[in-house]
Amino acid sequence: MGEAVAGNGGKSLQRKFKTKGTVVFTITPDDKVYSLDLSSPTNCKVAEGDVFDGKADLKVICSEEVMGKMINKEIQPQQAFMKGMLKIKGKMNLAMKLTAVLAATRKKLPTSKL
Repeated sequence: MGEAVAGNGGKSLQRKFKTKGTVVFTITPDDKVYSLDLSSPTNCKVAEGDVFDGKADLKVICSEEVMGKMINKEIQPQQAFMKGMLKIKGKMNLAMKLTAVLAATRKKLPTSKL
């Protein structure tokens, strides 16, 4: 996710997001926490841990398995939310843009050579 928001990719993601904000992802069961800062087009970044001290605009909680399925397009974030696989707290307008974040992340993932 870090590579997806760095440089020109981050500016592109910010334009798609249109709404400036901060997002904290909590991945269970290990409670791994990642912070995504989309507050300005020139300052898009990802950090490990909650760098917003609990004051993020959007908090997303899901399992590692569900996050993998969303990144691999096996399930859409909206479907995961409706099925109770994804918990969201905060600004829903940011939550509706999760697909753009995942798409940007997907482009930066290494591909299998098998």
